[in-house]
Amino acid sequence: MYIVFLKLDLKFRCWKGYLNLSKRRRLKQGGLLITKMKIAIIGSSGFLGTKLMNFFSKEHKVLGTYIKNEKPGLQKLDATNKNDVEELISEYRPDVVIDTVALTSSITCEKNPRLCKTLNYTTAKNIADACKKTGSKMVFISSSYIFDGKKGDYEETDKPNPKNEYAKYKVLAEREVLNIQNSLVIRVDIMYGYNGKKEKNGVFGNSILREEEIKLKEPDQIRTPVFVEDVARSILFLTEKKQSGIFHVAGMEKMKMIYFLKNLEKTVRKKTKISVDDDKTQRHPVKIPFNATLNNAKIVRLGFKFGSFTNNLATLKKQYLEK
Repeated sequence: MYIVFLKLDLKFRCWKGYLNLSKRRRLKQGGLLITKMKIAIIGSSGFLGTKLMNFFSKEHKVLGTYIKNEKPGLQKLDATNKNDVEELISEYRPDVVIDTVALTSSITCEKNPRLCKTLNYTTAKNIADACKKTGSKMVFISSSYIFDGKKGDYEETDKPNPKNEYAKYKVLAEREVLNIQNSLVIRVDIMYGYNGKKEKNGVFGNSILREEEIKLKEPDQIRTPVFVEDVARSILFLTEKKQSGIFHVAGMEKMKMIYFLKNLEKTVRKKTKISVDDDKTQRHPVKIPFNATLNNAKIVRLGFKFGSFTNNLATLKKQYLEK
């Protein structure tokens, strides 16, 4: 009887210890035991930032910041102010800092290079310097536009060749981030997804949901569109696997912009409002890469799985109808 009770007591203690451990850690798919993280998302009121806040807050302790688009639960931070950035990161002591701050309009960047530098380079440098002091892992979101678009299917080892102000400062920001040990640079192609009716929704919200006529100046530009849900999952995946360096996060399928937008449009209406701008004298005002496709084989080899374009559109449509 003593032996039986001893075994039961040992089992109870082991189970109790497991329960205590599970408060701090969670068993993920594939048997990987993950520690709950403290995460700071800088610029969390935008399209990607909103998705990251919703995604990471389910399992981790998250601090989000904003500068103009005030939202409940977010802390105001001017990422162009070096002292403010250092103060926030030194006080919060995050395990991971995700930088989504950017001026993404290539046209605005070209017209105002100084503002472009401030929002796409200076902010990243400020965050990188702060992370260097605290030892926080920095995750920087970069772009396929850093390449010239002549060959496409770009790998992480391909040399950037920026053709506009936006791309130029993204490249400079990447260099600052990569100077930090254990940092991650995630290059994404055009993102699509849905956050809600009153939220930022990227190209889906800016183009499709506005119910306006859309005239494409570069309908044949080739992209590898990526579902914003996959971007969020990829950041968690790479962080959990303790990866660093550069990774390309892009969809599995290459497609022309007109094909991408028309299929995105079909999730909300049958009659298209998308057409080609036939005025050859009025092309895109900024030099943009014709073939901006990214090769995602590096992250796929680690075991990450992207959703198909068809399945992702079905998920987006479901989210749109529910929210």
